[in-house]
Amino acid sequence: MLNFVLRELTKKEILSLYKRFLTKFFAGNDESFLISEAAIKWLIARNLCRCYGLYDDKKHLLCFGLFINDVERRVMLLDYFIVLKKYRGYNYPEIFFEMLTEMSVDEAEKNDNESILLGIFIELAGIGDMSAKALDKRQRELEFYRKLGAYITDIIPEFSDEEYNVLFMPINARLTRSELKAEFLNIYKEILPSFKDKKKYIIRLTEE
Repeated sequence: MLNFVLRELTKKEILSLYKRFLTKFFAGNDESFLISEAAIKWLIARNLCRCYGLYDDKKHLLCFGLFINDVERRVMLLDYFIVLKKYRGYNYPEIFFEMLTEMSVDEAEKNDNESILLGIFIELAGIGDMSAKALDKRQRELEFYRKLGAYITDIIPEFSDEEYNVLFMPINARLTRSELKAEFLNIYKEILPSFKDKKKYIIRLTEE
């Protein structure tokens, strides 16, 4: 039986993964979804970026998730989640998020509920003009996150002409509708400080 280790990666390790995997993963397709190396460094320097890697007992990296958080790290936004090609088709993503949840709950107990991680936001592209193949992939992703306890919020962010659905995966708390919006905005207020002026980012809540 394999033993797994989930750990937070260093700045050097994050930048190495960015160059080795993320640039290749988005090469040719969806390059607009890849943030720059300079942006990654900017986020790390301000403690707004964390990356966790899942390793087997032979220290092989199986998958990793890059998250953006607010200053207090009350919530995190999953920016990229990559399973290394030769390890796809296994249940490593489930193990990754289960261990991350356990780690966060343990940290909350040790810190006496101060500066605890409330949960994780996940963005999924809106259906729009998706092809049948892309729609099927999105549905599988949605089902995966739902099995982990995530649910679709009524927060609808808009990037340029693209529309996204936002899921929230509770870790140490279930938030109200207004709390979800406030926490989601807190992340973008840190990473896009000028979005209000330049209208780079729009957020709205659907009507009840």
